[in-house]
Amino acid sequence: MKGRKSLMGIRISKNTETTPQPEWVSAIAGILIAVSLLALIIYSIYSFYSLFYGCDCGDNIPLSKPVFIQSSDPIWRNFAKCKIKLDQNLSYKITYAPSVIPMGGKKITISGFIQPIEAKDKFSHFLLTKNAPTCAYCPPSKPNEVVEVFSFKPLTWKQDLVTISGTLILVNDSNNGIFFQMKDATEKQE
Repeated sequence: MKGRKSLMGIRISKNTETTPQPEWVSAIAGILIAVSLLALIIYSIYSFYSLFYGCDCGDNIPLSKPVFIQSSDPIWRNFAKCKIKLDQNLSYKITYAPSVIPMGGKKITISGFIQPIEAKDKFSHFLLTKNAPTCAYCPPSKPNEVVEVFSFKPLTWKQDLVTISGTLILVNDSNNGIFFQMKDATEKQE
């Protein structure tokens, strides 16, 4: 090997020989590149499809966290502590959190978003959810983030946050309705 002299008088050797790599290194690199490209193509197709044809449920972009407009009412945090399980009969069951059990049978006031059950101008039976509805076909909230409301007098739908007062009923059987129900409810005017 021949060297040449640099500006500072140090010899720099020029290595023209390369170390041969085993064939399996090239094969693994090729597989990794192919898998990465395939994943990128699938992600791009899914994102493009969701953008133009997907449901506007807030979670149609892969690998992203859904963004919802939410009520910050502290009662929803208590309800979220309740555990929901799917049993062998494919029915949902709930285990109420210790902070929720004393609320049963008591009058509570909670803020949320109205999700009508029927297509009427005014209604006395509707759902109150923690998250603002974003799609007519998908529930915006988890089972422990929905209250089934039976109002004292009919209400008109509003897209804004509403505050409802009524007696909380805890229902431990999903066959009888939602896990949280509110009877004799009224809208609190602010």
